Amino acid sequence: MSFVYAEMKNSKLDIYCDTKIGLDNFAGATFSLEQAALIRKYGIVKTVLICPEIAISFAGNNIYLASKLFKRLSEKKIFSTQEVVDMAYDTHVAGKKNDVEFIVASCEYGKLSLQCIKECEVYSDCKFAWIGSPVAHSEFQKFRNFNNEGKASDRTQMAFLDVVRGCSDSSVGGFCIEAGYNSIERCMGYRNCKTFQNSNFKVQVVQPGEEVCFYMNSEDGGFSFEQMPMSLSDLILRVDQMEPAILYSRRLRMNRDDMDNPQLFSMMLPMLVRER
Repeated sequence: MSFVYAEMKNSKLDIYCDTKIGLDNFAGATFSLEQAALIRKYGIVKTVLICPEIAISFAGNNIYLASKLFKRLSEKKIFSTQEVVDMAYDTHVAGKKNDVEFIVASCEYGKLSLQCIKECEVYSDCKFAWIGSPVAHSEFQKFRNFNNEGKASDRTQMAFLDVVRGCSDSSVGGFCIEAGYNSIERCMGYRNCKTFQNSNFKVQVVQPGEEVCFYMNSEDGGFSFEQMPMSLSDLILRVDQMEPAILYSRRLRMNRDDMDNPQLFSMMLPMLVRER
């Protein structure tokens, strides 16, 4: 089902999503064999920047419906945040329960807003929102509120990473992708960041005076990756333990059939690239 979490605090807005997805979640959409193999291995990015002011995240059992929403918005060309929310709600209620849920984050006219569309409701003016797996969300909150020390929001990133690394819902996993409001550029965007993930099964023992290893070798199940935004439509993940890099793109496709397929419109799909 996936898991997406977003929160807004002061002048900061952050969005986190996993990448794991099953082809059955596209409910009828077709792929080339090459693209299907990469989706099984690397998943998709579930936060899409439809314009500099608006990001749409999605989760559910039939996310092909999200591509229909993106297509409608592309044909409309000009739209406000409220129009996006209204169209996302129409898409949500047109499907079956849990088919697709949305989070709409925006910085229209410099005002940050976070709205959630699920359970046949629109939740406006949210300080935080989540969609997707209730199991993943429950475990995420337990980690976030661990020991009740400090502010829970200070542990959001680590809690999300922990859930993506492994939780009781096997439909959640892959990479943790970060997006949100860029206060310097004053627009929505993907974050430029470095992430370290350790294996759930390898305990690191650090003696007094020793250095902490931020990640273990691939044989132990640990890895690290750098998230590098290239544009509103393209995001590269450079995994230190593998070559080549992974490019997620909503404009580039593996072949002409995938490019012409309306069922894949604006989906952030993976391909492998070599950097020069």
